[in-house]
Amino acid sequence: MTVLLGGLAAIFFGIGDLLGGVGVRKSGRPGSAVSMAIVATIVGTIVIGLFMLFMPPESIDSSDLWWSVLAGLSMSATRPLLYLGMARGPISVFSPSFALVAIVVPTLIGPLVDQNPTMYEIFGLIAAVPAVVLLSGEGRIPKLSEVIRSPVLGMAVVVGTCIGVAGLCQSFIDDGAGVFPAFITLLVGSAVLPIVSLFTPGSVKPDHIVLRHGLLLGFTSSTAFMLAAVAYQRGSAAVITALICLCPGVSIFIAWRLLKEKVALLQMVGGVFGVITIIMFALGLSLIHI
Repeated sequence: MTVLLGGLAAIFFGIGDLLGGVGVRKSGRPGSAVSMAIVATIVGTIVIGLFMLFMPPESIDSSDLWWSVLAGLSMSATRPLLYLGMARGPISVFSPSFALVAIVVPTLIGPLVDQNPTMYEIFGLIAAVPAVVLLSGEGRIPKLSEVIRSPVLGMAVVVGTCIGVAGLCQSFIDDGAGVFPAFITLLVGSAVLPIVSLFTPGSVKPDHIVLRHGLLLGFTSSTAFMLAAVAYQRGSAAVITALICLCPGVSIFIAWRLLKEKVALLQMVGGVFGVITIIMFALGLSLIHI
């Protein structure tokens, strides 16, 4: 169930990444990334709040609240930078870089907080590295010199670190909290992002493109955050984060099936590694429950 939840979260995050990047690119205004993040976060907060009216959490204690707040503060920096990085590109540098950092952070810190991966999960994490690099690399592997000189590298490191930290925070929350962490994460973002907008060049007043994409993004991302919150409560941060970082595969599939775009051979190979990753994680979790 944990792998399924993480995989579904990746699907909705992948749809959201595509919507956010396309919306920012179409808008073309300097403040559109922050504007998009504000609209999507507010809509997502409302959606999850309504969901909790029908399915309230079983139990919440003070530590659950504070871990959720920390996750929210971390994700507040992530969303505008993610959409801005996707819009500025090159995506072949930005996407693999932030995904790798996001996986590395909980993988290194996890064992220090008693989140030790099984043998199969270690194999899955190893397979996840070529999976995210090849899936998100636009059909090519960037040279190291290109990565180092890229203007979006610093942005990618910040995004990846924040995603990894947010995942770790949510993994410390009791599984009775349900989707409450997702609600608090987006609620904090709704409060912090308007403050961020004060230091953003250009106007953050949403135009019709930002509003349209932001509304759709609010529904898809709220679903993704709810699925991810429950998955993090049941599995290790490294495993769930690695699954979520396979989300570029969703964008590629949509572009192939709906937009009739060609899929590069390297992206197909990345998809194979992605399948191997999911199988390894599923085997690892099955051993835990035997």
